[in-house]
Amino acid sequence: MIKVAFFTHYTSLYGANRSLLNLIDGLKLHNIVPFVIVPSEGDITDALKTRNVEFAIIPIQWWVGKRKFKINYFSNLYENTKHFRHGFKRLYKNLKVLPSLANQLREWNIDLVYTNASVIPQGALVSRRLNLPHIWHLREFIDLDYNFHHDWGKAIFNYFVSQADAQIAISKAIHSYFTKGISPARMHLVYNGIASLEEFDRLYQQQSSLTSDDKPYTFALVGIIHPNKGQETAIRALSLLVNTYPKIRLLIVGKGEITPLKKLTDELGILNQIEFWGHIDDPYKAYLASDAVLMCSKNEGMGRVTVEAMSACRPVIGYDNAGTSEIIKHEYTGLLYKGEHEALATCMRRFIDNPDWARKLGDNAWHIARNDYSIETYSKKIYEIMLSVVKTKSAIA
Repeated sequence: MIKVAFFTHYTSLYGANRSLLNLIDGLKLHNIVPFVIVPSEGDITDALKTRNVEFAIIPIQWWVGKRKFKINYFSNLYENTKHFRHGFKRLYKNLKVLPSLANQLREWNIDLVYTNASVIPQGALVSRRLNLPHIWHLREFIDLDYNFHHDWGKAIFNYFVSQADAQIAISKAIHSYFTKGISPARMHLVYNGIASLEEFDRLYQQQSSLTSDDKPYTFALVGIIHPNKGQETAIRALSLLVNTYPKIRLLIVGKGEITPLKKLTDELGILNQIEFWGHIDDPYKAYLASDAVLMCSKNEGMGRVTVEAMSACRPVIGYDNAGTSEIIKHEYTGLLYKGEHEALATCMRRFIDNPDWARKLGDNAWHIARNDYSIETYSKKIYEIMLSVVKTKSAIA
């Protein structure tokens, strides 16, 4: 039996936390007892309660933040000063809670520390203090996808990540981005698992009963509203198609500031074709309400949404870069595009004109997703890494 303390950096049920919950569910089959450190109450604590997973609330801080770069020397100096001031505050708060964090892990009698994202350093700090093995799950680029910058520079960040007993990257793109200074023997590639085999089979049966040619052809873009996620690109692409296909729809699903997007939709005269659903707890409602899914992010670490859509037999049109390029097999499970909204619109047109072909791609996507992205496969691979790390640390001790 291995007792593992998982560290999560936020409380919402977005990709990283949903993948963490999938992992906890899958590890039930493998002699793992999970405990979770969370920064505050939220959706994640509700989900842990339903699973009878013990957790502790400790206000851990990120070690990255937003940083604006100005052309003017004095403005840039001011922004740099503000960035480092916030960094010092976060460092002070992290060091302040470190003793209570260490006491909590001692109380749980933890065998292994597991950091679920690269934006928090507490797993590294407390594992050193308690001489425990540490696994770091690398799920995001940080700068390329979310425009965050490291409080103390990338060199210090890379050093701490390299000191973990194992690093797990969610895609080849993330793997190659973080390999500097890391021993190849300790760096592992494990794609997220997004559903159990039983759930895959249920989704296949469910989607087959919803197939219809009577409704308007519908695209969905699911994910947090953010400039890097490409909602504007999708809206502009749709605007190029409405004259030819006046009944098409686009569902924009996710939490965030939608006022600029609604304004753009109004300016383009496509208010009747766009639906803003906001955040929904079950994204499969959007996948199953659509005919195809869009992934317009240019720097996606892996793209959980892409695989979830595939599990619902939906073909995905994705930007040809980073993790998206690894998941979508062009013209077999979906389509890849390069360029801006014009290129996206060309791919969307192909699906609208050939709905039977698009459904065939969705069927292909389901088979590949079931084989490569099940929770069973995901948790088994990570369990083997955990076991190896704990055995190695015990042998050294």
